Amino acid sequence: MEHARKLDLTRQVQDKQNITLVEERSVKPRRRSFKKFLVRISLFCFLTVPLFFLLQSHLETQQHVYSTKVKQLKLAKADLKKTKSSVEDSKRMIEQLNDDQYIIELARKNLFFSKKGEIIFPNIK
Repeated sequence: MEHARKLDLTRQVQDKQNITLVEERSVKPRRRSFKKFLVRISLFCFLTVPLFFLLQSHLETQQHVYSTKVKQLKLAKADLKKTKSSVEDSKRMIEQLNDDQYIIELARKNLFFSKKGEIIFPNIK
């Protein structure tokens, strides 16, 4: 029994020593060097500031490209509208020229063709 008590006491002493060692380790705060901090901050600034300006210039160029494309789109839409109206006019003219009555009317009006027994007096001002 005494032997068991001695082993128990030695275990308690070892446990206390381990506990104190752990406490001593955690009590010591790790201090970072102010120099290392300044180096890290300066590296961060040297990397982020040029990146910021690069991204800002890229954004400005993209905005410029976008505005020119919008202007080109407006011009293209206006040209498309003009072209569509001219195509519609051309189709209407083709339909009219396929009509015999319209051709006869144009010939009488512009070339002074007349029917039999009809006299045409041009209106000259």
